[in-house]
Amino acid sequence: MSCEEILSKVSRLDSESNKVLKYFIRYRSVGELLALRELKGLYDIKDPTKVIGYLLDLGLLERGLGCYNISRDVIKCLKSEDKS
Repeated sequence: MSCEEILSKVSRLDSESNKVLKYFIRYRSVGELLALRELKGLYDIKDPTKVIGYLLDLGLLERGLGCYNISRDVIKCLKSEDKS
């Protein structure tokens, strides 16, 4: 996925999805249970499972073994933005 596609998807996110994406950009990879607990308790996300599922469908997050990760494409895009 190109940076333009990623930026287009990010620009259309609602506030909860944006918070969750920022959480994963900050922490990169988080265990499933910890992510759900923190997003609900600390970040006041009403239904973190639904938001994470949406971000997975968009390709902004990836599911690992017992964890969620920010997608490699998002990381590449962030790194290329740093160089600009």
